[in-house]
Amino acid sequence: MIIQHKTTEQKIFSEFERFLSNNKHRFNTEENLELLRKAFKFAYKAHQNMLRVNGEPYIIHTLETAKIVTEKIGLGTTSAAAALLHDITTKTDYTVDDIKSKFGPKIASIIAALEKIKKTEYFENYPQASVLREILLSISDDIRVIFIKIADKLHNIRTIEEVPAQKQKQAIEDILNIYAPLAHRLGLYDIKTEMEDICLRATNSGIYKKIAEKLESTERERIQLINKFVEPVKSLLEHHKVKFEIQGRPKSIFSIWKKMEQKQVPFKEIYDLYAVRIIFKAKNKVNENFEALRIGALITDMYPEKRDRRRNWLKTPKDTGYRALHITVMSAEGRWVEVQIRSEEMHEAAEYGLAAHWKYKGLKEKKSEFDQKVREILEYLAEDNSSALTFIDNLKVNLFTSDIYVFTPKGDVHNLPKGATILDFAFKIHSDLALKAIAGKINGKPQALNTELNIGDQIEILTTKNQVPQKEWFDYVITQKALYYLKKYFKEEIEKSIERGKEKLELFLKKAEIDNIGKCTDNVRKHLNYRHTDKLYEDIGENRIPESILTDILKKYCQKHAKIKFWQIKSRIFSEKNDILPENYIIANCCNPLPGNEIIGINDPEENKITIHRMNCPSALTEVSLKHNNIDVSWTSFTAISVLKHFRITGTDQPEIISKVIGLFSKDLNVNIKTLNYENSDSMFTIEVKLYIRQESYLDGLVKKLNKIPAVKNVQVTN
Repeated sequence: MIIQHKTTEQKIFSEFERFLSNNKHRFNTEENLELLRKAFKFAYKAHQNMLRVNGEPYIIHTLETAKIVTEKIGLGTTSAAAALLHDITTKTDYTVDDIKSKFGPKIASIIAALEKIKKTEYFENYPQASVLREILLSISDDIRVIFIKIADKLHNIRTIEEVPAQKQKQAIEDILNIYAPLAHRLGLYDIKTEMEDICLRATNSGIYKKIAEKLESTERERIQLINKFVEPVKSLLEHHKVKFEIQGRPKSIFSIWKKMEQKQVPFKEIYDLYAVRIIFKAKNKVNENFEALRIGALITDMYPEKRDRRRNWLKTPKDTGYRALHITVMSAEGRWVEVQIRSEEMHEAAEYGLAAHWKYKGLKEKKSEFDQKVREILEYLAEDNSSALTFIDNLKVNLFTSDIYVFTPKGDVHNLPKGATILDFAFKIHSDLALKAIAGKINGKPQALNTELNIGDQIEILTTKNQVPQKEWFDYVITQKALYYLKKYFKEEIEKSIERGKEKLELFLKKAEIDNIGKCTDNVRKHLNYRHTDKLYEDIGENRIPESILTDILKKYCQKHAKIKFWQIKSRIFSEKNDILPENYIIANCCNPLPGNEIIGINDPEENKITIHRMNCPSALTEVSLKHNNIDVSWTSFTAISVLKHFRITGTDQPEIISKVIGLFSKDLNVNIKTLNYENSDSMFTIEVKLYIRQESYLDGLVKKLNKIPAVKNVQVTN
């Protein structure tokens, strides 16, 4: 018998053919299969000599991305082909034009959008804001771009353990701040769950392991409880001639941990540890909502319901298109069980989220709430020059917070982000209505415009023709649409105030010698409880915030201390454990060695000192040849918390005075020069130096050394 061993290439192509076979129902025609084979061969050749961090061929990543796009997101041929080609233009020498000539304009445009996200130019040192901007723009062109990007990130995070620590940290931050929330907003709940679980396992393996062990140890008990719960439900539904299937619904470890943290409750008190899903076959689309409610009523007749846990998304879907009825009931054993009730069509929409909506209805059909939100944000971005901080703030509120649904007096349903107010609702209905609003009624009771709304509220807007918008309305709203129309109304005046405030704050921070202006601005915003950075700038520009308040905040949250690089000299001759040279060394005046120069140490035991010379210094070489008293030394750098000091040195102008002062600072390894300015006039000089000092205790010694320079008459030191 002959045993044939497959080569790596044969294994990879076999895996690809298995992928095609498993998804034939998605690709439909032989023509589509040939397009995918062409894309895979092209990608294989382009990535042929490339390996991932874990040592596997790079092409495996592109294949796994295509699998996620088709099998977990439910998209078809074009998306799968684009997934196979998604890294070509960023990882190889091929261009978007090459893709266009071989695979046509549609696939090329998807690849171009993916390339733009990957190569996006960061602004204000906030890369996440830049990436999110590009993602939103790509969604407006072709939503498949973000589905492929999410698939790419999911496969990358699956191999996070094999990535260097610093890249791990950045990858996890991107997943938790961008891609998991986006997956959730797009209805890709399984992907969101997997991403979050992997991040928790990577960042807090102890908690992850503990919850996983708890789930494993209680699995038998949970299965028994669910079986006892389900049996009478099955009999009841069969008796009422409902065609259905019942599934268990596993709870993610990340969501269990989040609920335990937020609610400060033990593991056993998380309600939906016990959860089932009923998927029924509707006779027709017209009666599927009624059928879901009927099933819910049958179950709540059998088991007591926890009414405040009921969630009805049948007539009012989530903005991802998710529709279902969720009820929580008490089992015969005294445990709360969550039951999700969906039709088969609802279930498919739940599994694939907006991908299902997009695939079956297309982008030309009626837009979802998510589409509407994206359009509003893009509209706002086109008119707005917000800072990165403000952009992130607004986006988190408008895209990544959970929704509430509320009603008009006529019973029409509207979704708004949690925390939205009566005025947000008015802008949601129509800008003309909002601009004339004076108050509102919630469930028949008069309320102020800034009153927050709750799920199920019915709102009526009260108006008068004499009303005009007020600037404090900016504090009353959180939605992008409301902010957009208010900014439009006050545009010129507000822009001037924002610009004036920004300049004023930056000048104030520069005078206080704060280096990290962006971080400090964010600290000021948080301390003063501003939701939006631009509103902070506006109030500063309008002199609504006294400088005394800003000064107090700077002292508390914007210290001038910073981590700065300093230099030391090391030598193994003194200690194997601590190789830093004792402080009884001096820097030789003859050659003035600086950090980075090759150096040599001359040891003088009688004087109890070590002199550091440049390696090629003639004086050092002469002494070594006579006394053989050299030791091996080298520079080493380290970072330390330091304080910024401002030196003003004046005196009689002399040749080389500037080099003497610089030489003094350069040789003192406990300082690091930031800026230095020199002026001379009427035989006098002034040198102004800003430098970081490791410890305040070094300050007196430095001043004494400066005063020993004959030409120096006065040294002033300020913060």
